[in-house]
Formats: sequence, structure tokens, C-alpha cells
Amino acid sequence: MNSKHKKIMRKAMLFQGINDKEYDTLISCLSPQIKLFSKNEILLLTGSSINHVGIVLSGTASAYLEHANGNKTLISNLAPMSVLGEVLASTRAHLSPVTVYAASDLMVAFIEREKIYAMCQAACSAHRKFSQNILKSIGDKYFYLFDRIAILREKTLRAKITAYLYSLSENGKITTVTIPYSKTMLADYLLANRSALSKELRKMEDDGLITVSGRQITRNESPESHGMKL
Repeated sequence: MNSKHKKIMRKAMLFQGINDKEYDTLISCLSPQIKLFSKNEILLLTGSSINHVGIVLSGTASAYLEHANGNKTLISNLAPMSVLGEVLASTRAHLSPVTVYAASDLMVAFIEREKIYAMCQAACSAHRKFSQNILKSIGDKYFYLFDRIAILREKTLRAKITAYLYSLSENGKITTVTIPYSKTMLADYLLANRSALSKELRKMEDDGLITVSGRQITRNESPESHGMKL
């Protein structure tokens, strides 16, 4: 791994709480391998064995649950500094239930599972902190999936949209949120038809609840929007 890649990866949450000297020693121990993927290339196939944890250094990827009838359900979007495979690498089976595609040209640093969970004497304290950060990442994904279930339990598309926007707004603290997905991907995420999603967003604008500008959605402080969780 060259110095440029090390500098980029330093920003990942897995290395929080680790000083620069410890980081250099830890990286030597972990020996991350850089891999490049082209848009639409598969990083991980459903049913494949998971022996690495990945950190997205640039680009984006999307994880899909693939169904027997050929349909796909969007599970998550992986932005730069996202962690890939840490949950699966911590299980007994190590088999992926999802397929992960590169949504753009992508660069990922992969770390072997054995090097993550085998403590080294040279970077003992840093390695412990790194392992703690792995556990935190797993916990964050648990709550992410919990939020997803709560959103999908809503009975109407408008309620699903509202719940999703509320999840992005830090419990209503942020007025304007940015959707990390395209409209097609957002429809997949909400288990909705794309045209139905577009129609409902237009209705919400007409009702004075929101203003949509590209991927940015802003709550309007109108009488109709009072009581709307966004």
C-alpha cells in the first residue's frame, strides 16, 4: 500500500482513536490490498465466502438481496470510507447473503480476516482499538437495519418516504437532507415503483410539505407540514 492510499484510508472510522505512529505500525501488520473495480463489476457474489473486510476508498457500491425470480432489493449503499464485510467476517458461516456491485469506478482496500482477529505484539494497543471499532461498525449496521425495518413497516408510500427522510435528518434536527441514492435506487430501497415514488414526491410538494431539488429535499415550514416528522 502506497502513502497516498494510506492517507486516504486514515479517514475510515476503523482507525479512530489511533495515533499516527500506531496507525503506521498497524497498517504494516494488516497489510491491506488495494483492488480496483469498474462500474457494474461484482465485488461480492451471493453465497460466496467472506475472508476479507473491505474499506471503500473511492467511488460507491451497492449491496442487493437477489431473489429467485430475478428481482433485486437494495440493502445498502456504500460510500467512501464505508466498511464492507465486517459483519459476515465475524460469523461462523462467512457466506454472503447479498451481491455487491460497483455503482461507479471503485477502489477498495481489503484486509484478511485472520490479520484482523489475530492480535500482533507490535501493534497491540492499536489492534485492540481497531477491533473495538470493528464492533462499533457492526453495531451501527444493526441499528441501520433496524431503521430500515421500521421504515418498511409503514403502510403507505408517503409514510415510508417521511420515515426515511426523518432517519436522514438526525431526528428532525436538519431541515434539508441529501438522498444518497438515485430515484431508481430510492424506489428499490423503499420497495416501491419508481413512477409511484416520483408521483408521491410531487404530491408532497403540491401539499406544501417538501421542496425537492435534485437529491436535496427540504422541509417547508407551512401549516401542512406541522406534525410531519422529517
